[in-house]
Amino acid sequence: MLENHKVKDIYVKIGDYPNISEDIPIGNAFHMMHNVLGDAHKYRSILVLDSGKRLKGYLSLRDLIRAVGPDYLHKKRPDVKGHQPFDFVGLNQDLSALSLLWQEGFSVEQLQSEAKKPVSEYMTLIEDQVKLDDPVAKALYLMLVKDILMIPVVEDGIVVGVIRLVDLFECLAENVKKVWGPGQE
Repeated sequence: MLENHKVKDIYVKIGDYPNISEDIPIGNAFHMMHNVLGDAHKYRSILVLDSGKRLKGYLSLRDLIRAVGPDYLHKKRPDVKGHQPFDFVGLNQDLSALSLLWQEGFSVEQLQSEAKKPVSEYMTLIEDQVKLDDPVAKALYLMLVKDILMIPVVEDGIVVGVIRLVDLFECLAENVKKVWGPGQE
């Protein structure tokens, strides 16, 4: 069942996915994300493109919140998921105490200052990709092993869309429904 599905069967085309230029202020990305959260597709990230419309990375909800938060939560530089170094030098392992400082980190002045910075400073880089004719199992494997929620889909070296974990789940759920019904033991 799942083995019969290809990436091209369930990917989201690049034109249908929210995207923003890497030099646009993070404040604009906030407005875009706020608008697309209500979309029926429930987008939880925005693709970041360069001036040549090439995919550079993405902005997640987490990236956006960190971008306008206290400085100690900012990334030192854009990086891939799971490799995002923060400046916690000298702090003990119980970092939950820092949450008390958050209320001071989201001041009007902080928000105004950070909202002007380009999205390229806060995006998460993407290092993996799949092709249109790849089996969905390859995309699913990469997402689970790399702990990522989407992967770019390329054709002839050009990004034509993305495949998301939610889309793969839907495909898998449809297959499970064919072999297992509610109340079945």
